[in-house]
Amino acid sequence: MIVPVRSLLLALAVLVAVVVVGYGSWAYAEGRPPFGPSDDKWTGVFLTNGQAYFGHFYSSPGEFAVLREVYYVLATQLQPQDGQGAQTQLSLQRLGSEVHGPQQDMRIAKGQILFIEELRPDSPLVRSIVELKNAPAPAPGTQATATPRPATTGPAASPAGSPSRSASPSPR
Repeated sequence: MIVPVRSLLLALAVLVAVVVVGYGSWAYAEGRPPFGPSDDKWTGVFLTNGQAYFGHFYSSPGEFAVLREVYYVLATQLQPQDGQGAQTQLSLQRLGSEVHGPQQDMRIAKGQILFIEELRPDSPLVRSIVELKNAPAPAPGTQATATPRPATTGPAASPAGSPSRSASPSPR
């Protein structure tokens, strides 16, 4: 039995519509193009546990927000040899090369977000991120770092801490 051309075209149109609607729903929920964050806007996400992460923020539907291309500031205590007090060295770290091997995207429970801030393109942190992104890739097993320029005002660096995945539990 020969199937009419009109029926085949209708079936094809329905299939295309289902794929387009399915992709659109998934892209909206996951913050993927065209719904997700802009690659030129950087956001600071400050959590209730004192940690701070920087990346492209998307408040997806549901209980989790998405942060893409994630960076954080790591504070390291240095003990000087000359007997003076300890000093703190700040370095910018890109999420992904830690020993547990996380992905570059992070899901954060919205209830754990204290506040978010959009970062200016000329901020010292954004300049450090751009420098780190443009630097040659580090050797396998090492982590690329950049030292942010010191800020002249504001408490933005104070809530930064070492990352903990407890702020971004996996959805059940």
